[in-house]
Amino acid sequence: MATSRAVIFDIGGVLLRLGTQEYLDEMRKVLGREGVDGITTEMWHKLERGELDEEELWERIAGRPMPHDTFDDAFLRHFTPMEAMLAFARELRQAGVRTAILSNTIRSHVRAMRRMGFLDEFDPVVLSCEIGSRKPEPEAIGRVIDVLGLPPERIAYIDDVPAYVEMGRQAGVYAVLHEDDVDATRRAILGWLDGAAGEEAGAL
Repeated sequence: MATSRAVIFDIGGVLLRLGTQEYLDEMRKVLGREGVDGITTEMWHKLERGELDEEELWERIAGRPMPHDTFDDAFLRHFTPMEAMLAFARELRQAGVRTAILSNTIRSHVRAMRRMGFLDEFDPVVLSCEIGSRKPEPEAIGRVIDVLGLPPERIAYIDDVPAYVEMGRQAGVYAVLHEDDVDATRRAILGWLDGAAGEEAGAL
């Protein structure tokens, strides 16, 4: 496999199991059903871009001060590691392939994920709330491509959302839709790497 290649991983639905409904249920117990259900898509997107302060929003909904880490443990309970995908990422790194992360997320989730430890295994880690841009905005994947410093054709991208996979394809990377089948995703990425290695060898 070529060493000048990189694979970008999404987090939710790829590296972590999605426990969104259970997480929201815990939020409703603290903030009230009406308050949580009143958070609009636009507000979530602003949280994901880092444009809206979480603590202020939770306090406004609850009508009382809220500790900044109110929902951290709920995230840890309901978004658990997908060990097979994390193992695949380690397999890639051992083969000399760089592994990166691109994810839409909010600041409290980043804090919780840093407690989990897996973010430290990837470089770069590009998170929407830290760059002010979220998928499928072209600027989001453009940022991680720029930081990797590789041409798009040397980069693969794994996501579980079709619109985000299309964003990757539009950016020129090899984008794979992950459908909760680690073996299928692994075959797609390894096939891409093997094909790329063959092309490079043929060019020598």
